[in-house]
Amino acid sequence: NFLSGLILMLERPIKIGDIVEVENVRGTVEWLGARSTRIKTFDNLRLVVPNSVILQNKIINWSLTDDIVRRSINVGVMYGSPVRTVERLLLQAADEQRLIERYPAPQVYFEEFGDSALIFELLIWISLVRAGKEQSNLKRVESDIRFRVDELFRQEGIIIAYPQRDLHIDSIKPIEVKL
Repeated sequence: NFLSGLILMLERPIKIGDIVEVENVRGTVEWLGARSTRIKTFDNLRLVVPNSVILQNKIINWSLTDDIVRRSINVGVMYGSPVRTVERLLLQAADEQRLIERYPAPQVYFEEFGDSALIFELLIWISLVRAGKEQSNLKRVESDIRFRVDELFRQEGIIIAYPQRDLHIDSIKPIEVKL
């Protein structure tokens, strides 16, 4: 662990203030020592990771070269909805959010014809410095966009889809129903 700590301090693949993901836990590097690294999770917990674990395992450093991260917001609309209007409204919701980066510009993809919905994906890019490095800030931006999408869709009469099931009963004689 001590040698790993020296390697980390010399090569600097992570530094204090970086947002990292270690073993499916995300947080901010709070302290980097000779034997271990302390990470403050987005739930305000402290994770102490031996430096050898950082060197031997895959670590995602969200802020190694820049602070821009891509986020994805998915929405399903009812079959028969005007798809170009859906695209326009999703882009409008993203453009109205001040913490969204203008370059790269938000993008909308018509993902698939789902079982019960037409599925769209809105891709946005957010600066961690501008939004704040807390996970809750990223979630707030995404949530605000979802609230706005819901408002815009309601104004245009576009219905967000929900699972629908048709039941077909094949019977030789009529089904008797009693209340």
